[in-house]
Formats: sequence, structure tokens, C-alpha cells
Amino acid sequence: MSPALAGNSNMALYASMIVYTLAMLMFAWHLASRSSHLAGTRAPEREEVLVAAGGATASGESLPSDGASEPTLEQSAASWQRGNIALMFTYLATALLVASVVMRGIAVARPPWGNMFEFATASAAAVGLTYSVLAKRNNWQWLGVFVVTPILLVLGLSLAVLYTEAGELMPALKSYWLAIHVGVAFLAVSFFTIAAIIGLLYLVRRRREEKPPARASFIESLPSSAALERTAYSLNMVAFILWTFTLIAGAIWAKQAWGAYWQWDPKEVWTFVIWTVYAAYMHSRATAGIDLRKSMYIALAGFVCVIINFTLVNLVSTFVGMHNYSGMN
Repeated sequence: MSPALAGNSNMALYASMIVYTLAMLMFAWHLASRSSHLAGTRAPEREEVLVAAGGATASGESLPSDGASEPTLEQSAASWQRGNIALMFTYLATALLVASVVMRGIAVARPPWGNMFEFATASAAAVGLTYSVLAKRNNWQWLGVFVVTPILLVLGLSLAVLYTEAGELMPALKSYWLAIHVGVAFLAVSFFTIAAIIGLLYLVRRRREEKPPARASFIESLPSSAALERTAYSLNMVAFILWTFTLIAGAIWAKQAWGAYWQWDPKEVWTFVIWTVYAAYMHSRATAGIDLRKSMYIALAGFVCVIINFTLVNLVSTFVGMHNYSGMN
């Protein structure tokens, strides 16, 4: 174990939080500038504004572009620059956070998720990394503030409440199958998280399309509800496939570590519950005639199960000594 490297890991974590804060503020400014030209627009006129901007109609029909209304000509250059600066901050903050997680792992010579602190920071790093890749490809600057803010909250909570000094793992947790199982789970949860955020925005956007408010707000600068729903579905599909592999790899690790593929401990049960809820969402989404809003509620219920699994169930598993990867000797 290297105390010096563990200390450097903590410094990188603090630095990433500072840069994430700058990114959050810049993303908020970018979103405000995107919607400022709608501030004085009344609801009956807003559909014309959205169509003229090359965005989406109030009915949710996508037009050529990313589906979102664009700022006015005078604001577009400044808004685009703020969004790009916010993305640069996000890339830097994510690089620092990933470096922190990697240094923590090297310091203790094991995968860096041996306790709830490491688990939280590694999860936040996975979300930040996934968003960074997707945002670069899809120009998702409008989504940044909704992703970076939860990352900051998780990092703050991990330092204030969950912080644990680096240490060794129990022998049962020293398995390459555990590293594969948890590594893929992090990736799946990062997709689930971004999909849930977009899903919530979809519900708000659709409601405002159905019952337009007297005044426009930043919500009207987002992509159409139809575009948001399709994006959330695509992300959930990827996450579901990854979670299926997580379930299988977890059973293989349990057999290797505990002698049985399935023993009904909280971690195994909740992993299967999450898979079942998202399977129900996939089935609902593919069923003709089903209100897509109801399907989204199922997906959000699945994400609530993910949160319960990664917080309460991990803590309970640690206290009762069941199969878990967040307990220490």
C-alpha cells in the first residue's frame, strides 16, 4: 500500500470537484442563454419560434437538427462557446476523477471499489466518462448541468459521509470475476443514470407541450419530448444489455467465492429485481398502443431500484456480512 499515492488520489478528487463546479456554472449559463430568446414568448407563438429555429414543433415532431430550438443569431456564437467551454471543464474534471480512482486502486493494489467511498467515486467517474463521450458525439451541452450536478452531489456526499481510508480486501473479494462484474455494473449504471435524467426531462417536456405555459422557459430550449424519449430508450437498451452481463458475471463470481451461483442474499436479489423491472420496461416500450409516458415511469422505477441497490442494500450487506463488494476486513 502507498499512503503517498492515496493522498495524491484525494488531491485529484478535490481538484475534480472544483473543476466540475466550474463546468456546472458554465453549463447553467449556456442553458440560460439558449432559452433567453424565448423568455418573453407567449405559448401560442412558441411553436412558430421553435419551427423557425429548426428545432421541433409543439407536437413533438422532430425537424432536421438535434431536435432543440436554437438561440438567436446574436446569441448563438456566445452560447456555443459557453457550451464548449463547459464541456472542456467536464473533460478535465472527469480526467482528474478517473485519475483519482486509478491512483486509489494502484495505492492499494486492487480494484478501487472495496468500500462505499470508493464505490461512490468510481460510479461518479463512470457517469462523467460516459457523458463526456456521448456529449462529444451528440452535442449534448444542454444536458450537462443535469449530469454534472448529481456527480458533484455524489462526490460531496462520499467525502463528507462515506470517506474510508485505503485498506485491504477480504480474500473472497480478490477475484478477477469480481473486477469484471463490478466494472461492467459501473458502465451499466452510468447509462441508466443518464437515461433516467433524460427520462425525467422527457416527462416535463411532454407535459409542457401538452399544456403550454404562459411564458417559455429553459424547458422549451430542450429537444422535443419525442426526441428525448427515443434517446432515453436507446440508453436504457444499452444499459440493460450490460446489466444482463453483470447478472451473469455476478453469479459466476458467487460460485467461485462462495460455492453457489445463487444464495438469495440482498445483492443478488436486487440485481435480479433491477433486471426484471427494466425487462418490463423494454417489453412495455415495444408494445403497440402503450402510452410511452407509462413506459418511462417503469424505467424510472427501475432506476430507483438501482439507487436502492447501490446505497441501502450495499450498506445492509456490509453490516450483516453477506456477499458484497463494499465491505472491508
